[in-house]
Amino acid sequence: MTDQPVLIYTLFGASAEARQVAKTLISEKLVACANHFAPATAQYVWDGDFCEDEEYPVLLKTTESQAKAAMQRLKKLHSYDTPAILSWAADDSDPAYAKWLSTQLEE
Repeated sequence: MTDQPVLIYTLFGASAEARQVAKTLISEKLVACANHFAPATAQYVWDGDFCEDEEYPVLLKTTESQAKAAMQRLKKLHSYDTPAILSWAADDSDPAYAKWLSTQLEE
């Protein structure tokens, strides 16, 4: 049976950090793939101050059985005090892709 695909979204303050963290998660077989997006402008309030920063979004692809471990490891590797780490199940996935994804995370 194929494990359900899960997507994890996060942002980094530097492209190099995003790439290194993704490489670590892939090498540890916690995620199968990482998509790096162009820099984005983030606007938010932090400690009462309005902030506007350039961030580097990353979409990580994993499975339901690896999602919690991937998110915990991501949090440890991330340089932010409170990183945005969001996940959701990819309920409607191409079966061939879901199978490929599962096989990438097998020991």
